[in-house]
Amino acid sequence: MAAVVVCALTVTALAWLMDETYGNRSDAADTDGFFDRIGSVVTIERQSEGSARAGEDVGNGVVSAMEAAPEAEQVRTADQIEAATKMANAFLNLDHDEIEANIEAVKALATGPFLKQYTAAAADLAKLVRRAEATQTGEVEWAGLVAGDEDSATVVIATNGTVANKETDFEPVARTYRLQLEVALVDGQWLTRDLQYVR
Repeated sequence: MAAVVVCALTVTALAWLMDETYGNRSDAADTDGFFDRIGSVVTIERQSEGSARAGEDVGNGVVSAMEAAPEAEQVRTADQIEAATKMANAFLNLDHDEIEANIEAVKALATGPFLKQYTAAAADLAKLVRRAEATQTGEVEWAGLVAGDEDSATVVIATNGTVANKETDFEPVARTYRLQLEVALVDGQWLTRDLQYVR
């Protein structure tokens, strides 16, 4: 019972705070209800480039333009994301008629622990794909750098694709995956040293 009272008081306090903060602004949405105001706050859309808000007073803070990263860092980040994207494409695109080539493509982009694990599992993977007469496709929808430095990076990737095999009567079935990859700089090339499925 005490928890219900606390929750009710919290909701009331938040409602009052939202009304005080946004209800009297001249640019606030012209709405009648509290939930409409919440909607207008949580669905703020990105402004077009022509309406940059740098320096604008936004209540308790000021929007500040960020300095662009140094060019070398931008190039390195792009290389890290590109390497992770190539690995995701190689890892997810499999064809039972070309499975050996598919496996070699992955191994060429791998290093360290991931290369060892994948190599150890490659023979079983090939057997499984051939037995099921499987074909899997995957395409990277987006990729983002989680963290990176001069010799390593973590990249998260979201993919869409299909899988078709005996169990699906060779009809493509949609598959979506999110992957987290760690890439490392080895002899001037960014290679994947870890790959995990993430939720």
